Amino acid sequence: MRPLLLFFVGYGVFYIFPNFYATWQPSLLPLSSLDQAVPFLPWTFLIYTSDYVLIGLTILIIDDKLSFNSLSRMMFFALIICGLFFLLLPTTYPRPIYPVLDNLIIQRAMDLVYMADSPNNCFPSMHVALTSIATWNLRSRSKAIFIPFVVWTLAIIVSTMTTKQHYFVDLVGGLTVVFLVALAEKKLIPHLATQHSKYNKILETFKFTKVL
Repeated sequence: MRPLLLFFVGYGVFYIFPNFYATWQPSLLPLSSLDQAVPFLPWTFLIYTSDYVLIGLTILIIDDKLSFNSLSRMMFFALIICGLFFLLLPTTYPRPIYPVLDNLIIQRAMDLVYMADSPNNCFPSMHVALTSIATWNLRSRSKAIFIPFVVWTLAIIVSTMTTKQHYFVDLVGGLTVVFLVALAEKKLIPHLATQHSKYNKILETFKFTKVL
């Protein structure tokens, strides 16, 4: 539970705070031709808000300590990288006025996003980064689990544009964060673990010598 608690504290500092209290005026980025071509699809708010379900299910599926620790580290590293951009180089999206819909479920999903998520904290997309990291950590599971999560994640990534919450460049930024934290997890963490093991062995030798 400690990694989750630490993550939630970091989430408040690196995401929620700059989302509503930007350090200075967030910048508008130029809309690419793809940004302008992608339509606004209200029903995709249901997909967009399902990222919390995806991450929660991932936590439930991962049942061994090593995998859970890896997931926690990658999530936290991604939070810090994205958060530094949100704090130091804030960006915002020209979010359109949401229509009033007859479908109550979709309307509630839009209302939730409108109230709980300002159009700030655009680049890089943490929505993309965290859902992709969650699915990445399921790659060793069976195809029956991994493939549906891949499709689900891709749908969430696309929904960040069809809900007009992110620029295309934000998606690229989010996936770049995933690549960097995955690389760090593969190369840096084993090296640090080895150094820590060597350090512990030195300490144990020193203790043994002192007893003698």
